[in-house]
Amino acid sequence: MEGDACCFENWTIAGGDGLALLDIRNLNIRFSSSANKGKRKKAESAPFHAVSDLNLQVQEGEIVCLVGESGSGKSVSAMSILGLLAGTGRVEGEILFSGKNLLSLTEREMDEVRGRGIAMIFQDIMYSLNPVLTIGFQMVEGLRRHMRMGEGDARKRAMQLLEKTGLPDPQQVMRKYPHQLSGGQRQRVMIAMALTCSPKLLIADEPTTALDVTIQLQIMELIRSLRDETGMGVLLITHDIGVVAEMADRVYVMYAGQCVEEGSVEKVLGHPSHPYTLALMQSVPAIHQSRDRSLFSIDGAVPERYDLLPGCRFATRCPKRASCPYTADDTLYETSGGHVRCRLSAQTGGGAA
Repeated sequence: MEGDACCFENWTIAGGDGLALLDIRNLNIRFSSSANKGKRKKAESAPFHAVSDLNLQVQEGEIVCLVGESGSGKSVSAMSILGLLAGTGRVEGEILFSGKNLLSLTEREMDEVRGRGIAMIFQDIMYSLNPVLTIGFQMVEGLRRHMRMGEGDARKRAMQLLEKTGLPDPQQVMRKYPHQLSGGQRQRVMIAMALTCSPKLLIADEPTTALDVTIQLQIMELIRSLRDETGMGVLLITHDIGVVAEMADRVYVMYAGQCVEEGSVEKVLGHPSHPYTLALMQSVPAIHQSRDRSLFSIDGAVPERYDLLPGCRFATRCPKRASCPYTADDTLYETSGGHVRCRLSAQTGGGAA
């Protein structure tokens, strides 16, 4: 490669040496905004601290779920990994991928990581594909750019990937435009495009949004089978506890820009420590529940400026707020099975029930 471009092929992939494939350390994300009105510049508003001290790891071959309500900071954390935040965003901390701190790389070096090292399935499939280009052109372009393939080899590889994702007649799909495909077909195309460069880490941001239940199950099974086949790590972002139960090896629960609980899927879902985790699980309807049982909902909503709240950010919505003497504490405590940002739960043995 020429110039100062990063040669991703020369990187030592973590996993076998005990290091995490992805290791996020003390991640902080802030957004500032300013605007010009005529010749007078409006005063810059106070920066919004969107994510606070996030620590997260993904091992090679592991599926890690990042779960929480909309507005909790999940997607913005994922976007920061690939350096895709808006110009007003400022990222602090470390994002280590295969031992390299991505925050220290140049834009040209990051281009070598995107696609070949880390691929992402974006949340809104309607706008993730270029509407004026065929599926074949978009896939072949990526292969020629990142894998240095000739057009013939690139087309052959693209059709193989489309076939692997379960799309019938991939040659016909290659000739179509995005609007000629169903939502489930577009999502499979997005997965195929994400796999074109055989990434070591796949970030899937709400990959089943707006899809019906049957297609959701097929997409989840496809991601899991591809993980088993390739050994790639997967960071799956969702608000669906059912998806977490089916897919995750480990879980990080986010609320208001903070990780409030972390541990194995068996520990977090089987014995939730934080009241927010328990509330999320109670919000899921079950087919065996009584018809007389009302659907559970969490009081209120995620505050808009949660970064300005002192102490526990869940305090105003917590069912234990009246009897909890620790609402000024937002420390992340270590438990027997992970971590919890609740002193009351930590002192009572980690049980929120």
